[in-house]
Amino acid sequence: MAGAISVITASPGFDEELNGRLEVSAETNEGYIGEGMLSGTVTDNFALRLTGRYRQTDGYVENEFLDNDEPNIEEWNYRFTGVWAPSDNLDVEFKWGQSNLDRTGVASGVTEYADPATRDALFPNRDAFADIAYSITDAFYPNFPDIIGNDFTIFKDNNFGPGGEAGGVAVGQYAESSDQDTDNGALTLNYRLNEFEITAITGYSAYDYVDGCDCDWLPLQFIGRDDDQQFDQWSQEIRIASPTGGFFEYLAGAYYEQNTLKFDRRVTIDTNLGGLVREQLGVDSLLTLLTGGQYNANQLARNHRFEQDTDSWAIFGQGTFNLRDDLRLTLGLRYTEETKEVKSSQFISDDITGIDNRTDNFFAYQVEATSFNTYLYDYDEDRDTDALLPSANLQWDVSANSMLYLSYSEGFKSGGFTAADDGNPGGVDQATWPCSPGQRPEDCYDVTLPNDEFEFEDEEVVAYEIGGKHTLLEGAMTLNWAAFYTEYDNLQTSIFQGISFAVTNAAQAEIKGVEFDLLWQAAEGLRLGLNGAWLDSEYKSYETAPCTAIQLDIDSLCGSPLGTTSNDLSGENTTYAPEYSASAFFDYEYMLNNGMTFFTGGEVNYSDAFDTQGDLDPADRVDDYTKVNLRFGLRSADEAWEVMVYGRNITDEQAIVYSFDVPVLVGSHAGMIDEGEVYGARLRYLF
Repeated sequence: MAGAISVITASPGFDEELNGRLEVSAETNEGYIGEGMLSGTVTDNFALRLTGRYRQTDGYVENEFLDNDEPNIEEWNYRFTGVWAPSDNLDVEFKWGQSNLDRTGVASGVTEYADPATRDALFPNRDAFADIAYSITDAFYPNFPDIIGNDFTIFKDNNFGPGGEAGGVAVGQYAESSDQDTDNGALTLNYRLNEFEITAITGYSAYDYVDGCDCDWLPLQFIGRDDDQQFDQWSQEIRIASPTGGFFEYLAGAYYEQNTLKFDRRVTIDTNLGGLVREQLGVDSLLTLLTGGQYNANQLARNHRFEQDTDSWAIFGQGTFNLRDDLRLTLGLRYTEETKEVKSSQFISDDITGIDNRTDNFFAYQVEATSFNTYLYDYDEDRDTDALLPSANLQWDVSANSMLYLSYSEGFKSGGFTAADDGNPGGVDQATWPCSPGQRPEDCYDVTLPNDEFEFEDEEVVAYEIGGKHTLLEGAMTLNWAAFYTEYDNLQTSIFQGISFAVTNAAQAEIKGVEFDLLWQAAEGLRLGLNGAWLDSEYKSYETAPCTAIQLDIDSLCGSPLGTTSNDLSGENTTYAPEYSASAFFDYEYMLNNGMTFFTGGEVNYSDAFDTQGDLDPADRVDDYTKVNLRFGLRSADEAWEVMVYGRNITDEQAIVYSFDVPVLVGSHAGMIDEGEVYGARLRYLF
């Protein structure tokens, strides 16, 4: 369970004269950014604000296979805000925003390619798909390991196949790309009734997302994944706040939310590998080899339809007892209920019956089941949950410049249903096909019965925190610090399962740590900052963690009820939990003789190593990294314009921020590559 993030955007004021801001930036990697803002009063009780941003870049990773830089990104967004005060007691605020992100290519690729000796030593039981994919990569792209050994370099076909972009998409519907449209709106009414304030907030958000993934991460026409996803959500909150300044203050309210998530996903396997199978092996399809010539489809696909409706409501309240002028106790309680209903179905298809149509070929189902643990199913499930969540916070003003606090809270993240494609239905052993030739899946197992892993449980958390906020050096320095201890039951963990993500529960986890941030006005014009954190995060009990590739080669059923081995991670670190992280920054301004201001600033950001995969495979551990940013600029005497040059990650450190097993290619690993060095210039004009 993560902390909530509150994003508050600027609103116009009723006494605000018409004003605006224009910014243009040019960066390396053919990057261009334009931003603007216009705000001001229309009448005495009505004001408007409009902001917008456009950005494009050609990418920072070189794809040597396609001779392109990736990812190519074009994005825009705008936000409109209107505020209206029809009476002294009522304020109305409306916000509406839209955004679009269009990406071509992606900054991810194979980072570790297992050589023949490693494959034979660690993965002697690898399956036929892995063997053939390795042999064809070795034969047709012998320099592949050397190419991916270079920083900010990948080598993959992005679903275009051996002919590259000129031949169009060769596997699946989409090339490696995404196109996302997002809408967000909110209507807030604040009504003052005597000394009470009543607030009503209506929220709306939605997105449409189309994505194509080259999910073999190789220079092969092999595995393509296509996603079409839609989401929409409505919410309503109403609350009342009491007058302040007395012994007892309170806030109470209710909240309702409804959302729907839908997606259509297809994962297509090209068993011809764009003709390379024939060149290498003399047959048209890997399926021809696997079935002894009885099944000759070139493309095999699984087609997943998922729709989930969620309804939740909550009532909440908190009261603050002002025990003394310097001592406050706040007690809170929230009760929530949630219902989720899901329909999840999947069928298998091939290019013989048409990739959009279900096939009933015995070998199609057998290969998908035994090689990829993928099945036909049709689930219709629902779940209900509720929680009562108390909280307490004690604050003590030690002095006018120092405050200490102690807090206790309970929280939860509701459970749900995994959207992963992989997974055997209930009553069917993992990676087996129970049907006979000529027998339909519906006739040999219950296609409506999911296994136990389809549903994951609520995550529950108990958190303790002590901290302080201090003003030092006669106001020149502020110091905030906190020490915390958190216990999780049924911690929800996201694992990369084949080519998609699944959510499971770890039994128990314990997280403790210390964090601080320091801000110091060291001299006139010079401001320094430092923040850091120490984190100790471990699974107290996680006996059923997913198994590593090496463990699965020894025992293909590792971690399952039929397996003889498991991956017990009790006592090990949790994912995404660097032990140390820190950042430091400086800002300096100096007024020149002509009234103009020279300014400079910079940051150093450090992250310790951390694990990204639920199996804690050491090969997927992200190394520690440090990034440095720097900027210089000049501002006019009237602050109407400003010019700045800047650099991000000026040491050009390659940081792999997420690492995972390459599907099928057991023993090899891929990663998401963070941005390299970027230099740019920005011009800002205020009016």
